[in-house]
Amino acid sequence: MANKQETKKRRVAAANQAARQQAVAAKAERRKRLLVGGVVGFLALALIAPLTAGLLVGDDDGDESAPTTTFGGIPWVTDGAAGAELTGPTPCPATDGTAERTTEFAEPPPMCIEAGDAFDLTFDTAAGSFTVPVDSTVNAEVANLAAVLGWYRAYEQTPVAAATGGLLLIGSAGDAGFTLPVAPPTDPIDELYPVGSVVAIPGLDGGITGTLVVVLDDAGAQLLRTDPRYVPVGTIDDLTELQTVYDASESDELLLIESVLVEPVA
Repeated sequence: MANKQETKKRRVAAANQAARQQAVAAKAERRKRLLVGGVVGFLALALIAPLTAGLLVGDDDGDESAPTTTFGGIPWVTDGAAGAELTGPTPCPATDGTAERTTEFAEPPPMCIEAGDAFDLTFDTAAGSFTVPVDSTVNAEVANLAAVLGWYRAYEQTPVAAATGGLLLIGSAGDAGFTLPVAPPTDPIDELYPVGSVVAIPGLDGGITGTLVVVLDDAGAQLLRTDPRYVPVGTIDDLTELQTVYDASESDELLLIESVLVEPVA
């Protein structure tokens, strides 16, 4: 009798274990579909908005020369979080933290960094701080733009968002008033975007606006390789800080950048 009871217990335990494994697998698959859908939606905005911009931007007289932007005129920040506006050429900002916070620009900035410069951008959020390197030896245009937007404090009140289980998006899906033409990478596709890569999101015209992405796992790398126009600008060795922020940004509450510090790397 004891043997039958033990056999029954083992069968029940095995059945319960199998059910738990199936539930975990099903949950993981649902999570994967949701996260992939999230990043596809974000990237679709970056790629499709230029097509719709031509239909939405223009005057009542049908002036086809009216300017369009990579994200179809979507502002870099909401009205309540807007900073100052520059209506002329963009000067290089003060690098000591005293520049007026500016979120709207009429023109892209000039080259404000020296050849070979590298910087750490430390972002503060309600979920903690994390640091992203940008290196002009990897891409001078992207490194310069990220540093300039950091000195102008333009990243403040823009989101940090998790996507596809392996991409952390930093900055706005909107437009600060310009795009900056940057050539796509030329490395073999299977060598692009390894885990730890920091890259810039391009629009349909190839221009960038300052939004950055960090690759946290192979799933994110594979997704970027399906459209290898994303422009590398640095690499992170230790992803612990970013993983913590990534996990927090998966919640329903929008996670915003509260401040950013730009520091030169010796």
